[in-house]
Amino acid sequence: MSAVTATSMFVWSSEAALTAAANKYRFVAPCDGVILNVKAACLVAPVGASIILDINKGGTTIFTTQSRRPTIAAAATTATVGDVEVTSFSAGDVFTVDCDQVGSSTAGTGFCISVAYAGKTALPTGTREIDFRFGEVEA
Repeated sequence: MSAVTATSMFVWSSEAALTAAANKYRFVAPCDGVILNVKAACLVAPVGASIILDINKGGTTIFTTQSRRPTIAAAATTATVGDVEVTSFSAGDVFTVDCDQVGSSTAGTGFCISVAYAGKTALPTGTREIDFRFGEVEA
């Protein structure tokens, strides 16, 4: 078997008002990969305090410097996110999202967080990969 590197993303979302809790959302990595970036947003901005999120791989944060966690400021709807410090993962690794803070007077609502990654997916022998730059390639 050969492998193809593809860019994809994990996406978690909820239409409800956020509540602070650990392990609110889960995702199991389908392949080995490297995290490229993290983005987050909400439809209704938090009031009184920021939304602070954390992403964990196997129970440990991928933001070892806590100030780099995705943060949506009070009255804002998009997050600032620092560099991800734990970027590699293996097929089967479990990712979870913690909502560490959700706003103080009004919680943010309509939340979405995405993790873009490059991952290797195995191709069965005899299948063909289409490279749109160069045409069909034997796998």
